[in-house]
Amino acid sequence: MKVTLEQIDELRKRVNVSYEEAKRTLEKNEGDLIKSIIELEKKKGRRNENHHGKFTRTANKLLALKLSVKNKDNQTIVDMPLVVVLIGFVMAFWVVIFGLVLAVLTSCKIKVYKHQGMNVDNIKKNVKETVDKIKVKSEKIIQDDETEEETENEIIIE
Repeated sequence: MKVTLEQIDELRKRVNVSYEEAKRTLEKNEGDLIKSIIELEKKKGRRNENHHGKFTRTANKLLALKLSVKNKDNQTIVDMPLVVVLIGFVMAFWVVIFGLVLAVLTSCKIKVYKHQGMNVDNIKKNVKETVDKIKVKSEKIIQDDETEEETENEIIIE
């Protein structure tokens, strides 16, 4: 079937693909615009899932690394994700260097280890729970505020 330029333009507008990919998909689906849109969206969805998965895996690997500093008596002084230390290193270079030098001079044990407790999904879940709690509290405050306004506008004569 012959595919028209109008069909290609319409498909490109709706799915944001190249002319070549739009033409090839329309020809494959015999000019059916809806089938072509569905096929291209499925392809794009798979591509986005792959990128999301790579990011999540990389972030989980970074979040799993922790830095621990213990004194001579084996008491933990610092135990935090290595990512936080690296961000601190970028933002406050001399503070982090000073802390590490101080830890070495006082014979502290510095250890980088892998801990599976923190990952992207847990962070997302915690943020969602916190946002939901804030929503509930703010709605309650707004309701209390509205009831106070109603009673303030009343004049009671006894």
